Amino acid sequence: MRRFFTEPSNINGDTAVILEDAAHITRVLRLKPGDRVLLFDGTGYEYTAALTALDAKECTARIIEKRFSLQEPKLKITIFQGIPKSGKMESIIQKSVELGVYAIVPTAMQRCVAKLDNEKKELEKQKRWNKVSKEAAKQCGRGLVPHVAKSMSFKEALGALRGFDLALMPYEELGHSGDRSLKRVLQSASPVHVGVLIGPEGGFSDEEAALAKEAGLCMIGLGRRILRTETVASAIISMMMYEYDEI
Repeated sequence: MRRFFTEPSNINGDTAVILEDAAHITRVLRLKPGDRVLLFDGTGYEYTAALTALDAKECTARIIEKRFSLQEPKLKITIFQGIPKSGKMESIIQKSVELGVYAIVPTAMQRCVAKLDNEKKELEKQKRWNKVSKEAAKQCGRGLVPHVAKSMSFKEALGALRGFDLALMPYEELGHSGDRSLKRVLQSASPVHVGVLIGPEGGFSDEEAALAKEAGLCMIGLGRRILRTETVASAIISMMMYEYDEI
């Protein structure tokens, strides 16, 4: 069954309107009234529906069944990502969405090279990043489109992380030491909401590491090798999903 995205606002009772994929449905796939499709609205729900009217600008469908997407993990991981330079953020978002991340928060840190110090520029970036998230969710069959939030300062991120069941900070200075390895931490916890604070290219400053420890974050090692910032999110999400049987 073909799968398409529709905004929640375009679903009214048992009727759904498809806008952004309408041209693809009519001109490329050449679907017809009565054909069944699978819709998702980005909030975690999926709908089995039958097409009722088709146009290159707008298609409508009658909803037959609504259900929560089986593709969504119970573990909800939010990544607080130190803002990287160049196009690395798009790659981090794409791979994180594919692996099952719940949300992503760009976070300004002392060693960030890229700066979002212009409101207009930041809004444009956020819009672009959310588009990348939606396209990745469509491609990999997610029911949820993970939200890329407005950027936070490091201290704001620490405050937000206090609300999570488990708040982690991969810190290269720890390597693979003792009870601070990710595996040991995960084996001793059963969280639902997990927040992960990831440093930028230059890592965390000593001051940031001290503030994070003071805030109660669980500082962990990810192994004997130092990972690039664009690798950390994929590695830690994969490890957590595996440990909690979500892969």
